[in-house]
Amino acid sequence: MSEREVDSTIPSPASPGRAASVTPGLVLAGRYRLGALLGAGGMGSVYRGEHLTLGVPIAVKVMHPHLATNPDHARRFQREARATSQLSHPHIVRVLDAGDEKGLFYIVMEYLTGQSLEAWIEAHSAPPPLREVGAIAGPILSALEAAHAAGIVHRDLKPENVFLQSESDGRRTVKVVDFGLAHFDDARDTGGTLTQADMVAGTPHYMSPEQCHSLAVEFPADLYSFGCILTDLLQLQPPFRGGKPIEVITQQLFLPPPPLARPRDAEPVPPLLERLRLDLLAKAPAGRPANARVARERLEEALSPEATALRLPARKGDEPLGSRAERVPEWTHQAIPIAATGPSEPLGHQVGLVRLAQVEGGVETEAITGLAAQGIAVVPGDDAKVVVLDAGPDVDAAKAWLEARRAGGDGPRVLVCVSNLGAARMNVLIGAGAADVLPYPVTADTLARKVLRILRRGR
Repeated sequence: MSEREVDSTIPSPASPGRAASVTPGLVLAGRYRLGALLGAGGMGSVYRGEHLTLGVPIAVKVMHPHLATNPDHARRFQREARATSQLSHPHIVRVLDAGDEKGLFYIVMEYLTGQSLEAWIEAHSAPPPLREVGAIAGPILSALEAAHAAGIVHRDLKPENVFLQSESDGRRTVKVVDFGLAHFDDARDTGGTLTQADMVAGTPHYMSPEQCHSLAVEFPADLYSFGCILTDLLQLQPPFRGGKPIEVITQQLFLPPPPLARPRDAEPVPPLLERLRLDLLAKAPAGRPANARVARERLEEALSPEATALRLPARKGDEPLGSRAERVPEWTHQAIPIAATGPSEPLGHQVGLVRLAQVEGGVETEAITGLAAQGIAVVPGDDAKVVVLDAGPDVDAAKAWLEARRAGGDGPRVLVCVSNLGAARMNVLIGAGAADVLPYPVTADTLARKVLRILRRGR
């Protein structure tokens, strides 16, 4: 799967073998001289350059020569230039020119000094103060507001595509860059659609569910991506993680966002900010804020103590309970996240999860995702009709837990997941009240099958 699939159009593309080689010192259009390589992406490389007429620094994005021979790739690259050139906004990188130099397609942009948001986040060992979160998140939403007003969907919003520009007076300006996946209605594009059936476009950790479904995306997709960035700012990692892109895509499709994982001594996240984050990460586009302006206003309100005090009175009985994600116990902040369902997106069934041990092969993210894909939401704790008890190797601890729940009266039906399972250990657990027992390693299909069987039995 390619991370990048973009939309654009150009005049007739270069023929094979026509594109010039790209080296520092190359002069494009007689006035743009390329300097040092600044970075490279899926479609092209970005060089520091010099405007020979004006004598000012510029940045030049040059399409990879091996892609320039493909008409669709060439159209996509040119669409990026046109999409960005339509936007004049302090928080969007400015496009100055674009062209074709002997089959070498290029985009000339303002030169930015500073670092990407990705690098800025990676440099932090603890979440930044909320005032800094707001100073970065607000301008991103402002940029999206302008892009959406122009009919442009970014489609690849992520920390790598947000730049923190260092100004000469010491200030910092947030710039949204790289509209390489941008979609917009372009009257000049007469070449037909560039989106292939079943093509997944974007970066998995920041892709909306509809992008993961390879569906047509609209403005709410950018808001979902922003919700992933906001999560990144608040906990130094996006909401969903996995070793392979398909693992992350599956979680984006099926798992509700896990609770924030922040150090105990971190600045408390205001309830209104957490509500905004969860709304931004709603699986259905209709569940997200109405537009970028509404999201920006809610962000400003959430970070204002005065506004929060007006919305959330401190009188006893008036304080909101918040979402389930805000009320989960500390044990959910372990290495394996436990998904918490949002109130606006109930699944078909709920099962509780109690973890007595965290051992490889137990109830891990893949298994939880598998349940969610079948309409079964996993919530932390034992307040559910069916509970999955992840016991690891400790049968005695599992037996004691089962007996304690049975002594307390009618309790949940419990599926015990245990390692080193044999007939004797299984009999101990069934005798203590387990509805069923599942040996390690716990896989998504076997866990779902066992849970659904218990739900059907009503045992």
